[in-house]
Amino acid sequence: MGLTCSPQDEPPDNPLHPFIVLEDVDSSPVTGEADGLAIIQEEGWSIPVKLPVDDDGAEDGTYITRDGRHVLFYHVPTWGHSDADPQIYFTERPFLTRQVHPITSEDFNAEAGPYLSEAGDIYYARTFIVLEPTPHQERPISIVINDGTTILDMGTGVIEDNPHYCDAMDELYANIEHATGDTDIAVFKDGQTTILPEPINLPERLDLHPFLTDDCQTMYFTSSRGLAVGSFSLQIYRSERLGELEWSEPELFISHPQPGAAEGTHGGVGEFSMTRDGKQRVFLELTITTQGEDLIGTNKMYYAEKMDE
Repeated sequence: MGLTCSPQDEPPDNPLHPFIVLEDVDSSPVTGEADGLAIIQEEGWSIPVKLPVDDDGAEDGTYITRDGRHVLFYHVPTWGHSDADPQIYFTERPFLTRQVHPITSEDFNAEAGPYLSEAGDIYYARTFIVLEPTPHQERPISIVINDGTTILDMGTGVIEDNPHYCDAMDELYANIEHATGDTDIAVFKDGQTTILPEPINLPERLDLHPFLTDDCQTMYFTSSRGLAVGSFSLQIYRSERLGELEWSEPELFISHPQPGAAEGTHGGVGEFSMTRDGKQRVFLELTITTQGEDLIGTNKMYYAEKMDE
């Protein structure tokens, strides 16, 4: 790919990926509570159900494998507790239990945003905290591959997160976070990083977590465009490829009602992924509840499937 790869001085043990993604897609039943507010704008989809593995903690970086047999995700056992140990987990269909993924380090660094390429490589982002001479970030959060010893440096000098490598066109997509807190979707190709222009990235908006179909012709991503309810107004959009790094005007694909004034809640959706046949989708629903002067947030994983016509 031509990325700048930087081996770490003290790499972790090489992990072994615990499962193989198969060629067929598992369509066995997935059950769960249909308690979400998300709305899939396209007809013919089941009502999203919360994955049964979900608990009182918070989930992030959800990814369903191409064959539908596993979901990978970042999990914080207790939302908002500073002593919680966030880790990457995987769960096997029908998604009742979870296990820690071997790429999770045992030290104070954290991994998030897992993605499996068609070639079987696992891409993810991790922190680079060192303790000497005083605790500090050796580099911003960056993307690594497989055992974590190789850094895929896109050269932006800022946080690079939520990777998606599209094998068919040898393109690495990710979102970058600017000092202002805004996020943009960037792509590395042919030795160069490009921050995608409008209409994908908009000024003063959050545009993040790209997910592409295997032919690299359709992109789904999370964005705060179109709504004015603070940074929680995240929705999922879809865009079609028009040419080299050129994309169509995004259309709303999964929405979240804004705001739920009667219930004292608002929220959003994001972190979209789907199986290779496009018939199963997993995403996150964020709910923010107002309790007095406090805002209480929860992230939950939801699953939907294409219904038989």
